[in-house]
Amino acid sequence: MKTFTYTAKDSQGKIISSQVEADNPKAVIEALRQEGFFVTRIVEKRRAFNPFVFIERLFKVGLKELTIFSRQFALLLNAGLTLSEALDTIEEQTQNNSFREILHRVKLDVQGGETLVRAMQKHPRAFSNFFVSMVQAGEIGGALDSILERVAQFYENELDLNQKVKSAMVYPVTVVVFALVISLFMLMYIVPQFAAFYSDFSGGEAQLPALTRKMIELSDWLLQYGWWLLTIPVFFLLFWKFRNSKWGHLILDPIILRVPIFGPLSRKVAITRFVRTFGTLTQSGVPILEALEVAKNTASNDVIKRAIIYTRERIREGETIHGPMKRTKVFPPIVTNMISVGEEAGNLDEILFKLSDYYDNEIDATVRAMASLIEPLMIVVIGGLVGVIVVSLYLPIFNLVNVIK
Repeated sequence: MKTFTYTAKDSQGKIISSQVEADNPKAVIEALRQEGFFVTRIVEKRRAFNPFVFIERLFKVGLKELTIFSRQFALLLNAGLTLSEALDTIEEQTQNNSFREILHRVKLDVQGGETLVRAMQKHPRAFSNFFVSMVQAGEIGGALDSILERVAQFYENELDLNQKVKSAMVYPVTVVVFALVISLFMLMYIVPQFAAFYSDFSGGEAQLPALTRKMIELSDWLLQYGWWLLTIPVFFLLFWKFRNSKWGHLILDPIILRVPIFGPLSRKVAITRFVRTFGTLTQSGVPILEALEVAKNTASNDVIKRAIIYTRERIREGETIHGPMKRTKVFPPIVTNMISVGEEAGNLDEILFKLSDYYDNEIDATVRAMASLIEPLMIVVIGGLVGVIVVSLYLPIFNLVNVIK
């Protein structure tokens, strides 16, 4: 809520000035009018710079901290502590300074009479829509401790999934970077020494083999314009910012799903996150439409997200879940068929958890297959890059007699 400073007159013409919190100026004017005041001036008060708020907007609280928090919070509530006492205990034990400050502010809001959900909504970088929806369901159902246990289990599964994705990506990226570093070192340090040797030995580079000349030209270009390499990190940073923007998801997400090997893995990861989130929310008593609204943001792919939005709109009009999902042709048949069975049998949440377990195993198998395929491929790539450079440098020696002539 925003803070507004206003000046108003009462029925007797007396002028008063004060400030109030509201969503917008119209709400302030309407509230004062009902009390018999006529507003003559209203201005939104600018908030002073708060370094904590600035830092909080830059960094999100990690899944590990949220998992530990959920486990501890559930344990303390189950032991009979009040919300304020439990938050105070966890705050003292939290090592993350930013998260500790967030918990302190949540505790103060709860002590001031606000609900836990409303206090958490003020800190979206720490508590996502999923977390807030789960807490709200727990407060309404009177089972906040068990709901928090489910949240902790959900985040543990997310941590495990993130580890699988990282293991699939870190190895090839590391190998490619290593290959580029070795190649640049040879081109910018080793090749110039050979170039000087051949220049002195043969009296020029015109008689050198074509491959050797091209390699020397590339080395000279890198030595002259190598400072452009410093822009590569900036380029990747800008690309990463674009990738996480609205247009980046809109343009790149459909392309990612079509990339061999990585495309199927990306689809499986997105579906796993969606069905697990959807299952956790429905199991906790969150209405289906609200659960889909929250779960769509965890899909991590715009194509699947738009398919979920379409499904949600059709459900609002009275359709089943599996029908619209099948028409999008985004979800594999096993997903739509299993959800159809769950709807008919009345155990949708159980079916969704089985789907998430199935895709977890699929991701494991995909990661292992990628590792077995990428490892020899990367060895060939590195060997090819280094081999071409080495052959180009020693080719004149193999043809030494012709070079001397």
